[in-house]
Amino acid sequence: MTEMEFATMSMSEFFMFLRMLDSELYYYIGEYGIYIYLLLFLIVFGKTGFVILSFLPGDSLLFASGAIAAVGELNFITLLILLFLATTLADSNNYLIGRAFKSIPEEKNFLTKIIPQTSIDKASDFLIEYDKVAITFSRFIPLMRTLIPFIAGFTGYSYNNFVRYNLMGALVWTFVWLGTGFGLGNIPWVEENLLFTLVLITVIMFIPSIYGFIAHFYKKNSPLTKNSES
Repeated sequence: MTEMEFATMSMSEFFMFLRMLDSELYYYIGEYGIYIYLLLFLIVFGKTGFVILSFLPGDSLLFASGAIAAVGELNFITLLILLFLATTLADSNNYLIGRAFKSIPEEKNFLTKIIPQTSIDKASDFLIEYDKVAITFSRFIPLMRTLIPFIAGFTGYSYNNFVRYNLMGALVWTFVWLGTGFGLGNIPWVEENLLFTLVLITVIMFIPSIYGFIAHFYKKNSPLTKNSES
């Protein structure tokens, strides 16, 4: 893709480019060279820094970056530092956005029209129930990774505590996915079937959400729960 082609992209083509970056990372390294680090930083920052950009690749992008670093096309330490900073700053940004939205009257708050109230309520309940664990490990749960920082700011959760647990979570998430990709990247099958591996990673990262939904469904419909409600 030339600079002219990139500049003349339509909005839909641009979003498709961002969504496909993880599976096409080899190609774009050749196209953009060292600037790929900046692109990766911005995508990871956008992923967790803004609720409306939650569709961007996250886990799979880090895994692909680590796998490509294993064969010498990217520098693992540079990736670790940059992406750790990206996700740390992004969550703080998301927290501050949530705090800013708290002061907006509900009738003028357009965000409630974009994000279903049920999603906000679930994230809020998740934060209240699991507190520091929610902030530290929410990155591993789709949707929660972008909603939890926002809800923390929106509900007035202590910023000092948020930063402390956010730093721990950012380090764990970045190291786990980059490290897993780096560790498996030297395996010929993974290198030759990167797209399939990324699809598998995407499926795996939805398992906690599916498990949570099933557990919630059975808990809600259990005889004990029904008796307590009646």
